[in-house]
Amino acid sequence: HYATVTGTDPTARKEYLVVGAHFDHLGNGGRGSSSLRPDTLEVHNGADDNASGVAAMLELAGRFAEHTGAPRHSMIFVAFGGEEMGLLGSKYFADHLPVDAGAITAMINLDMVGRLDTAKGLQIGGAGTSAEADSLIRNANQTTRLKLIVTREGSGPSDHASFYGKNIPVFFLTTGVHPDYHTPDDDAERINYEGLKTVTDFTAGLIREIDNCPQRLTFREAGPKEQAGPGYRFRVTLGFMPDFTDSDVEGVRVDFVSKGKPAERGGILKGDIIRAIDNMPVRNIYDYMYRLSKLTRGRIISVEILRGNQALILPIQL
Repeated sequence: HYATVTGTDPTARKEYLVVGAHFDHLGNGGRGSSSLRPDTLEVHNGADDNASGVAAMLELAGRFAEHTGAPRHSMIFVAFGGEEMGLLGSKYFADHLPVDAGAITAMINLDMVGRLDTAKGLQIGGAGTSAEADSLIRNANQTTRLKLIVTREGSGPSDHASFYGKNIPVFFLTTGVHPDYHTPDDDAERINYEGLKTVTDFTAGLIREIDNCPQRLTFREAGPKEQAGPGYRFRVTLGFMPDFTDSDVEGVRVDFVSKGKPAERGGILKGDIIRAIDNMPVRNIYDYMYRLSKLTRGRIISVEILRGNQALILPIQL
């Protein structure tokens, strides 16, 4: 589902900025889904994942469709299906664009933007995919003054990866994961609505910065283009939430551990840094998701962790 806004500048209107968000979630969850409570069949409403992103996208579409707010460049506002099944909707859209791929200047992806914690800040991925990104992000934050956690990679576990694979600069906005992620508890009453408005205002500012940029954004490769995240089908989980904000460590830091799950039973603690699984290195979240996709229920694996300055190898029963 998409709609376009035609730009006001006779030359710039030939180029398009895409703003997208996925609207699917997990239904009733259950085994075979990516629910973190696979033994229950409760409705997973997905208020943050990703009704929040869709709401922000629709609000932005309304703002920029108004005559007084019309941008110089044209815009495409799009809602994707099939993200939770492996970026299916965005992959199809990127392969069947309504305009020439060379006319797309950038893509902004809003995925889980409803739980802003001002102490943790707003996470922005894809800053390495264009030469101008850092200055655009900095200028856009002059009004909102958010704490920003900026990472470089263009790939990742959401729909922007489909556009990065087409050599299109991307910006991935999220307020991050939380204990309700992929559970039936991700409901509307837990959304930070003022925070959601702030993130939407920041995104509007970022769109203005891109729109007013004197030159077309310069694409740069920033990490592998292989599909990550939902594209991997996980038959097992370890039962912990990674800290997606900590991109400075080599490995994956554990943010919190679910009770009764393999990670807790095997002795993994909050703050541990996972460095390897079955002697295969885990350098970042993408390595971790790939290793996890190869595991099967019932196996005993070795997980190498760093706890403070102490390296440990823990046997984990899946």
